[in-house]
Order: sequence, then structure tokens, then C-alpha cells
Amino acid sequence: MNQQQWQSHVRAYEKSSQSKRAYTRKHNLNYSQFLYWYCKLIEQISVSDIPDFVPVDIKSSTATTGNLSVLEFPNSIKLVINSPVLLAQIPGLMDL
Repeated sequence: MNQQQWQSHVRAYEKSSQSKRAYTRKHNLNYSQFLYWYCKLIEQISVSDIPDFVPVDIKSSTATTGNLSVLEFPNSIKLVINSPVLLAQIPGLMDL
């Protein structure tokens, strides 16, 4: 595999929400080689190629949980919001 192909993989990995190990398994890449090329190429990748924010789904929770809202991120991390004050601030944060 040449440098351009590795650079494509490093860019794709940076845009994914996967771990390095999961990305290499999914794409049948040698993990050690990926780490080598990642370290070598990451400085060359333009910051504009890597998104600062990723879209999140805002889901209202059910009344039985007592939570006002749950933000679920692409990497399966959930942010549970129990405060009406914090919940009211979220729409303004989304417009930043």
C-alpha cells in the first residue's frame, strides 16, 4: 500500500467515530502499520478535513425515567439532562 492510500485511510478514520483498532479490523488493515502511518501522516492532514462538530440526535426521554432529555452521540455516549435550565440552553448552543 502506498502513502496516498494510507493517507486516505487516515482521513477516513479521522472522520469516523471508530477506534483505531475497530477501523483497522473493518478495513482489513494491519494495526501496527496503521499506527505507523497515522503518526507519520496526521500532521499533514488539514484541520479543515476534520469536522469540529458532529451531528447529534436529541431524543426526549420517557416520563418514567425522570430525565428531561438525552443527547445520544454517534459514538454511543449519552448525555442525560435533568435540569430544565440546561435543557433550555441547548437550542442556543446548536446555533453556534
